[in-house]
Amino acid sequence: MHMWRLLIILYTLAFNSLWAELQWIQPPAVTDKGYRVPQPDYQPNLPKDLGAHPDYAIEWWYWVGHLEAIDSNETFGFQSTVFRLAGDPQQSDASDDAHLGRSQLYMSHLALSDIAQQRYIHAERIVRNGWQANAAEQGLQISAGPITAHWNEPAQAIEMQLNYPDDTRLTLTMSSRKPMLIFGERGLSRKGADPAAVSWYWTYSRLDVIGTLTRGDTSIALKGTAWMDHEISSSQLGGDLEGWDWTAIQLDNGTELKAYRLRRPNGGSDPWSAVYWIDALGQHHSVYAAAFEWKTVSTWTSPHTGLRYPTEVKILATNPTSKKLETYHLRPKLDDQEFTGNDSSNAYWEGACDVFDAQGKRIGQAYLELAGYGDGLGGKLN
Repeated sequence: MHMWRLLIILYTLAFNSLWAELQWIQPPAVTDKGYRVPQPDYQPNLPKDLGAHPDYAIEWWYWVGHLEAIDSNETFGFQSTVFRLAGDPQQSDASDDAHLGRSQLYMSHLALSDIAQQRYIHAERIVRNGWQANAAEQGLQISAGPITAHWNEPAQAIEMQLNYPDDTRLTLTMSSRKPMLIFGERGLSRKGADPAAVSWYWTYSRLDVIGTLTRGDTSIALKGTAWMDHEISSSQLGGDLEGWDWTAIQLDNGTELKAYRLRRPNGGSDPWSAVYWIDALGQHHSVYAAAFEWKTVSTWTSPHTGLRYPTEVKILATNPTSKKLETYHLRPKLDDQEFTGNDSSNAYWEGACDVFDAQGKRIGQAYLELAGYGDGLGGKLN
């Protein structure tokens, strides 16, 4: 009996300590440099807010997905990200060449994992706004080097084209099966204790995809599922964090899971690390760092950079709806899915995985992102 009382006391103290760290902090209106900071309780206006928000320091549009050939056994994973990085908010384009702005910089990342051939191709392109790149403010209309994406209003779908460096092209049409999700407390996703380290984090967790993969004169018809994030912020991470491990899981039963841990230098997880369960109707429930474990099963060492990544992991968390402890075991479909881009110091691992339960049964697919294992993560942007 005394032991149970002691455990209850210790649990209460731990909960109170966690709650103290997770108490609401009002973000400032602007950063020290003058970038706007996302504010609470904002409801996105769709489809307008799928477009750009240039008053904020950083914004990205992110798609990952799992594709299968309609007429063969070939399978693929794809990643596509467009980052918008704002220049000095006091700087205007008025004195620039009319066709080349300097107020916004765009960075395009695109990758393709060919599972059958165990081959990974990827590319990074950095372009300035103007004739090199553009993102409309009134809706999704992006052209940034090898990536184009736009919202097709009549079809209620996203159309995208990815042009890889080896004469490979991927064209996709993506239609959401569920409504957009708004993550975080009062609509703000926190990235650490810094009040300005917040974002608007909006997600389509299950997109039905049809498309075509073209290699030279050969075309492969595809179908599959994808995940889209649109995130707007003026700071990447709190200053006390060194990186993150993140995953988007699509389960075969029609539900999804998003999980991430914000890593502290001592190897621990920031209290704002979280797991979100998304049900068949698009409703979501979450737990924070104290209520789940992110465990490394095995690591992979890159022959390109020498970095070691925890690419096989288990996430153990108690689902707040079912009250059951669940296990999600992520295993890469391809070991070498390291994105090195133009500068290998900014390398990260991002790849397609299979997902298994505690009994070893395959239950879905995932994309896993492992960032900050080298020295290339930029600091805060504010």
